[in-house]
Amino acid sequence: MLRKNKFVPNHYYHIYNRTIFSMPEFKNPRNAKKLAQAFLLANSTQSSGAFQLLRNNKNATIEDALKIAEGGEKLVDILSYAIMPNHYHLLLKEKQEKGITNFIHKCNVSIAKYINIKNDRRGPLFESVFKSKYISTNDYLLHLSLYIHLNPLDFIIGKEWRKHKIQNWEETEKSLLKYPWSSLNFYLGNQDDRILSGTEIIRGQFETPKEYESFLREWSEDFEDEKNILID
Repeated sequence: MLRKNKFVPNHYYHIYNRTIFSMPEFKNPRNAKKLAQAFLLANSTQSSGAFQLLRNNKNATIEDALKIAEGGEKLVDILSYAIMPNHYHLLLKEKQEKGITNFIHKCNVSIAKYINIKNDRRGPLFESVFKSKYISTNDYLLHLSLYIHLNPLDFIIGKEWRKHKIQNWEETEKSLLKYPWSSLNFYLGNQDDRILSGTEIIRGQFETPKEYESFLREWSEDFEDEKNILID
């Protein structure tokens, strides 16, 4: 299936991809970790060499592969992400022609090979064409980063939070920060995240991580544009 709209360099997009039959493959921490590694290694014009090293050399480490990947140019900027049991969300900036398409293809092929070998299965892991939505405004960009960082609540406490039913924000936030497969800790100033780049367009709009945290909480309590953020 051909994609209706082409990605344009220096523009931003929400990327979403679901496993076939909604299989919860990333509920397994090892699979989620491998997908996070794929986000890191696939974002390079030299990623093929990085993946090949890991496949062919049992003694090679992720750091060894990363050195190869860092020798190339980035295909995209990854501004935020969240890995859920049966899908993932990415906020991406296209840096090179066909950068997003090539990046997603490399990620999906890498993780599919890993899971197929481990589970002795064949065939695709994800739905045929990943979904995307163009980010047309700064408000959309900011709100999408919040939506991605709140998305793990679907798994942690259930989807009732979408109806403004977070009873205890402090406890909810603790649960979010313990969730290891998102970029939220980076935005709240708790840790670096080597997957990310180009984040200043978001972080630069907040004087402190605490201000971003307050924005996150406020939006979780009164947002009304979810239908405009979700991908049809």
